[in-house]
Amino acid sequence: MKNLLKSIIFCLILIPFLSSCGVVYSVLLGVDTTPNWKSDKEISKQAKRYKIPDEYNLTLDTAAYYTGLSEIYSSREKELTIIETDSSEYFAFKRVLKDDTQPTQFRLFDKNGIEIFKIVNCYIDPPIPMNWNIKGCFDTFPPSLDIVSLNTHNYDLNFLLKSSSRSDDTKIALIDLPQSDYYGVILWNDFFRRPSRKLIKTVRKFIEDSDQSVHLIFIHNQNAYLWQVMGSEAQEKVKNALQ
Repeated sequence: MKNLLKSIIFCLILIPFLSSCGVVYSVLLGVDTTPNWKSDKEISKQAKRYKIPDEYNLTLDTAAYYTGLSEIYSSREKELTIIETDSSEYFAFKRVLKDDTQPTQFRLFDKNGIEIFKIVNCYIDPPIPMNWNIKGCFDTFPPSLDIVSLNTHNYDLNFLLKSSSRSDDTKIALIDLPQSDYYGVILWNDFFRRPSRKLIKTVRKFIEDSDQSVHLIFIHNQNAYLWQVMGSEAQEKVKNALQ
């Protein structure tokens, strides 16, 4: 399995973020430029290093997540009053879509699962010190950031939960979560090692210092992201290897 994945990894074109960066930059940023597909066992092992509880350690369901995003954004695109690709409205629309598909993210929801804040990896200060507290967004509770695309919320907590599952394939619904005033979701992975590690540390400290009731959920999305950037031939090879 590992040998197969190593052979097809060269078929992958990682996210635009990587394609615009040199090798040295990627190393400084803590990016694994040759990521491998992760088994449930490997994901669980990595989660334990970050002290992520098994009960709230989820894995993103690629098909459900990207099918859902496609439906959401197809609907939003129909609502645009100007659809020219050089219009400011269309550019703003694509900016939000790009943000919502980034590999490392933190999203905060209220007790009803309504999103009130999000931040994604392409806004952090690279490569050092990689500060997630952009413009002091984590200095207040709830956090706040004056960036239009990040203040556009197209889905709720239920969407993420329906698009994820535990290692035993069971799912969590909002009603299953412990009662809390807020729910935080961290999307993390192993190929954005340093951003993921720094984000987890930043969010945990933020919650601890805020003295607010926030329940954290962790969603590992490495395989989902690799799948997204694979060509159809590479996807077929992975499917055959997993059978």
